[in-house]
Amino acid sequence: MTRITRIAWLCVLFFLPMVLGAFAAEILTNDAVVTMVKAGLGDDVIISKIKTSQNQFDLSTQALVRLKEDGVSPGVIKAMVETAAPVAPKASDAAAKETEDAVALYRQGKAVEAEAAFDKLLSERPTDADLKVWKALAILEQARAKKDADAAPSAYKPLVNKAYAILQPLGRERATNADWNFAMAKAFWMNERPTWAGKAARTALKLRADFVEAQILLGDLAYDSDVEALRSPSRSPQAETAGVWAGTEARREYEKALALPGISAALQAEALYKLGRVAADLGKNPGTARGYWERAAAADPDCRYGVLAKQGLEGASKK
Repeated sequence: MTRITRIAWLCVLFFLPMVLGAFAAEILTNDAVVTMVKAGLGDDVIISKIKTSQNQFDLSTQALVRLKEDGVSPGVIKAMVETAAPVAPKASDAAAKETEDAVALYRQGKAVEAEAAFDKLLSERPTDADLKVWKALAILEQARAKKDADAAPSAYKPLVNKAYAILQPLGRERATNADWNFAMAKAFWMNERPTWAGKAARTALKLRADFVEAQILLGDLAYDSDVEALRSPSRSPQAETAGVWAGTEARREYEKALALPGISAALQAEALYKLGRVAADLGKNPGTARGYWERAAAADPDCRYGVLAKQGLEGASKK
């Protein structure tokens, strides 16, 4: 055996375990399957690869629809489903519990903590569209807190844009999802797109009839519209109409929210606080406003709108 041949064999013996280890460690994902399809590999080759490889496929309904849209054939999708690595029930239950805990933080008004929790979950489940929507909602809640505190647009607009960047790519697969439509409505609202915000909020309500947050947002849009109209020149048609009917539509939307079944104490406080704001700002009726704020503070004294209601009562008592 020549010296060159011996060196060649030594190289083979040295690198072969690494090559075999790389193949053994390969884990097929949805993206890998799509890559093979777009490379023009036949179904027989791809199915054989699926059957002889470890996998970590996302087989949720949305993921299967996406595979079909990416040109993956029914035969390949069937092979993916049949060979998918089983999910351990305990791991699945634990993931569901972690998601519930993160959503609970959002509903408690702890938006910063909620965003961090959703970030952690997305690091483990990067293709989970539902988690992305919830993260966007947590970011939008932070933006809304700044807007409610009368912060300048420059203080909350970057957060709105950050949330929109998450939501916009999901539109194709989440168009019939109530939470996605509500999140888009919220983003449009805080980006001064009231017409689009109203359409998205109404779509969310069509998809989920008892969607309290979407109903309250319609009240917010009506309130903003009246405030804007009242700022028009005093003799303009908009100002005259607003002067007569100011607050009527907003009040109707907030009252609809209060009538929805299963409304939480925090959302009751929000709707009642905002009814008080309508009475104070548009109706010029401080007595009625005080009554709403007392009810809001009683509904949930520790939530953001319960606290705002108590601040409104303190301010009214000083006048």
